Amino acid sequence: MTNLKRLSLLSTLVAVCALGTPALALECKAGQRPFSHAEGETCIPKDPQRIIGLHDQTVTLALVELGAPVVGSMGRVQKKDNSLYMRSVDMLFGLDFENSNIEYVGTWDAMDFEKMTALKPDLIIGRPYDAEAQEKYAAIAPTIYIDNDPKDPMAFARQIADAANKIDVYEGELELYKANIERAKFALPAANGAVYAKVQGWEGKLNIYAGYGGLTKVLADLGFKRTAFAQELSDKGVAWGEEVSAELLPQQQADYIFDTYSIAYGDSFATPGERMEEVLPTWCSVLTACAEGKYIILPRELSTGFSFKQLNMLIHLVTTNVARAGS
Repeated sequence: MTNLKRLSLLSTLVAVCALGTPALALECKAGQRPFSHAEGETCIPKDPQRIIGLHDQTVTLALVELGAPVVGSMGRVQKKDNSLYMRSVDMLFGLDFENSNIEYVGTWDAMDFEKMTALKPDLIIGRPYDAEAQEKYAAIAPTIYIDNDPKDPMAFARQIADAANKIDVYEGELELYKANIERAKFALPAANGAVYAKVQGWEGKLNIYAGYGGLTKVLADLGFKRTAFAQELSDKGVAWGEEVSAELLPQQQADYIFDTYSIAYGDSFATPGERMEEVLPTWCSVLTACAEGKYIILPRELSTGFSFKQLNMLIHLVTTNVARAGS
């Protein structure tokens, strides 16, 4: 073999090896580990002790449920009295900024970076939306950004559990949830294969949902199927919903119609139906399921999140309402 051929063969082997070899992992100092997230890879504590959640209803809620050491959280301001609260965290766990060790660090559109710095966090957890200010967060503590995965609804909660070093707690809660699903499927076999639509009226506009957080997962695990219209939205990569013309309402025919009301916004049980009437006054007669009493309204605070407490409560709410509507 000539020297030229040897050099050519050697170059080819090097190239092949390079393609098959993963990039070197991020090197972290003692007590830390590399963590992959929506914005890349970051060194985080192996066992964080002072965590800040940048979204109450998703990040902070998951951390609280897992028993993680949360020292700060984004919060909200009540319009009626300007009091501060953490949405869903208050309703599900009875915690607020006064009766817990969690400090208020601002609202989603006005974070208090000085307060965060004063809390001396060792880990900050947010969503991709929060990455607009990632330089400010990185200056305070290692920060990771966790995104939803439409193909894996539990990926968000699992990543938070992993980051907080609470994966064992997560796995235990997951097994309990799976057992509850199996019990519900046994008690309500009619759910298997039933078609559902998730609708919402808002300011006279019709919104159709391909996904709706935890509600979508529970319905799928119980055996429900989306309408063809909603499935097309999902196939296009729509994780939540889209505003569509009221003329498309007949395409939402299903065995059951789901909608939600928000306790935090002062909705009553009648509010979702009233909003749908603003879209089309005769909407309930257009959709057979509504006319047959199969329009099921659930609390939004329980329907959108993926905490196990929400999921387990949804199992009971869905099965009870479906059983009653079908009787």
